[in-house]
Amino acid sequence: MKSSEDWSRLGGIMIAALAIAAVAVVGPRMLGFAAGPEAEIITQVKNREREGLKLSLPGLPAPLTAHEAFFDRITVRAEPGGQRAEALATLDFTGTLGDTDISSLGVEQIPFVLRDGSWAPEGRLAPRLVAVVMALEARRRALEAGDTAALAQLSAPPEADAGSERDAGGSVGVGQPDLEMLLALKRRRYRAEAWFIRLERDEAVATEHWHLEGDLPSRPVDQQGESRLILRRRGQEFLFSSPLR
Repeated sequence: MKSSEDWSRLGGIMIAALAIAAVAVVGPRMLGFAAGPEAEIITQVKNREREGLKLSLPGLPAPLTAHEAFFDRITVRAEPGGQRAEALATLDFTGTLGDTDISSLGVEQIPFVLRDGSWAPEGRLAPRLVAVVMALEARRRALEAGDTAALAQLSAPPEADAGSERDAGGSVGVGQPDLEMLLALKRRRYRAEAWFIRLERDEAVATEHWHLEGDLPSRPVDQQGESRLILRRRGQEFLFSSPLR
């Protein structure tokens, strides 16, 4: 039979074991609060990077899927009140949207919110890249449909870009397809074979490799080209600096 001293010693051991277990569970959370949101948010971003990015786009059946994605130079800026924060990072992305190859390098601003004691992204993990790809895909679909009204809605107001040297000569190579000819095509098909994107703070520059097919009354059309497109940020979306001409 154990003596009272033995029971006391056993009780002390059990209390110590419970204390160690509690520290193991609660300690990281307490350390995270003490250090601020930076460590937890950076860990979340890097974990998602390793898992592979697959970003849904509203209205599109196929997600924006990364073959490789690398976040770097991550800094976290907490907002007053301690419930919201923003991760600033560079993102080197290679992937696809359906049949379109995409390569992008640039800056990301990822909002985070504190929910039930843990930080979580508020929306997609690459919101700026998603906004640019959505604008490019909306332009492609409008061209394929011959929808000039939709094209007009994708362009930034002319006065917003007055005096910008970068708008002059907005395309290189054979440039954008001729709009008048494109609208005259029957059985029109406009594909973006690749988008190469450089994403800066308030604008994006995209090079598009396009393929246009269809039939004119006099002949079939099968053209390929390369366009340089400049997009300006307007709130949470990106608009083209000049309309298709």
